[in-house]
Amino acid sequence: MMSEMLRRSSPSPLYSEERVGVRGESRCSRSWRTSTSGPSPQPSPPSTGEREPDAQAIAEQSTASTRFSIAKTQKRKNTKKFKFSSLRLCAFAPLAASTKSTNTAVRVIASLVMTIFISADALGNDRPNEPPPNAHFQQALAPRTWSFPRDHGRHDGFKTEWWYFTGNLVDESGRTFGYQLTFFRTSLIPTATSRPSGWAMHDLYFAHAAISDIANQKFLFKDQLSRGRAALAESSDETMSVRLLDWTATMTDASIDLHARDEHFSIDLQCHDGRGPILQGPGGVNAKGREPGQASYYYSMTRLKTSGVLTIDGKQFHVTGHSWMDHEFSSNALSADQVGWDWVGLSLADGNDLMIYRLRNRAGGADYLSGTLIKPDGTPVYLSAHDITLEPSNPWTSPASGAAYPQQWKMSVTGLQKFVVRSRMVGQELNTSASTKVDYFEGSAEVVDTEGRIIGEGYLEMTGYGKSLGKF
Repeated sequence: MMSEMLRRSSPSPLYSEERVGVRGESRCSRSWRTSTSGPSPQPSPPSTGEREPDAQAIAEQSTASTRFSIAKTQKRKNTKKFKFSSLRLCAFAPLAASTKSTNTAVRVIASLVMTIFISADALGNDRPNEPPPNAHFQQALAPRTWSFPRDHGRHDGFKTEWWYFTGNLVDESGRTFGYQLTFFRTSLIPTATSRPSGWAMHDLYFAHAAISDIANQKFLFKDQLSRGRAALAESSDETMSVRLLDWTATMTDASIDLHARDEHFSIDLQCHDGRGPILQGPGGVNAKGREPGQASYYYSMTRLKTSGVLTIDGKQFHVTGHSWMDHEFSSNALSADQVGWDWVGLSLADGNDLMIYRLRNRAGGADYLSGTLIKPDGTPVYLSAHDITLEPSNPWTSPASGAAYPQQWKMSVTGLQKFVVRSRMVGQELNTSASTKVDYFEGSAEVVDTEGRIIGEGYLEMTGYGKSLGKF
């Protein structure tokens, strides 16, 4: 699949895509924890002082190996195409970094991993009697027993995992902002092991950060990747503590602290006293299709009181508001007929929270549709396709990717009045050329009733409107 993924066209002037390192720490309320503790964390192996391999030699070997694998596959079956593992943007196949800030070692290792993944998919998928590439990873098949704070942390044995923060904030003058900070982990092996080499790699980490400056209709974002290793990229298996270089999301007894920095913007926020964890499906199983294992383990924390500082081009804005956090882990891919998805996380003025997840088919319709209505007391009501009606309209076409994203959604949900979700500004598209190489829309949104009165706010995510994210 990776051989078919093309670099996106350069982003429009609206976007900021400089690649600069960051500095920061991170920290969630005692009420979010229990006395149950998880297993001891498994830190990445220390460096053994091994010499860095020659980059050019390894790159040449990687290229030759990749070409051999592809040629061998095409000889068996010329129409064979590569598989794309993806759920909510975290399971993208490892790709070599292309930025100045990424060191040669990461580029070399990412290149080798790319070769391994292409070879495995290309050679293995043509053997009908062999299990699929992710078969040895754990699957989201049945309700699990949850234990916090342990389940805020990393889940070894699953292919993909992410910690996803979005929120709407306002400064003292009433200026409105949206923000996103997301950490993705993709595992290379199904079982965590201790490997002595300092170059040994179990996971790859990706991160995306963005600010929507609504008043100025300006969108800034950055993405980056690193191999999993102490001081580079790592996560705890005891609680929420995720790091990619100097970007961090860390839970303590007091708050969740979020930090990310780019040349043109930075995010320094504290989140606390929210609602949840709320399981997004019975026992936390959130189905993404009808096949066994085509699901994730998924919970949310909503209405997190948020305060801190957003910085844009050197100017600081002291902000307050609310955030929504999603944590998912799984091992399965989109089906052959699923090209992308639409997601909303909304907080309504009547005290209800709402999550809707729609997987789209190649015809543009709903292949799988579900949601969760979270009552003011935190009780979840699980919704099926019979409970939800969606009508997208007003598409905006991205000058960077050519994808056309609906900017308005009429929605009807059992138990709620009819309403409309509207993007607060066009241009909230991330072109992630330095990490996942996928274009998607992730933006601040408002909710209005049938008479145009604002009755809520949240975030709107749309993927697969340019290039399919399913099996090619």
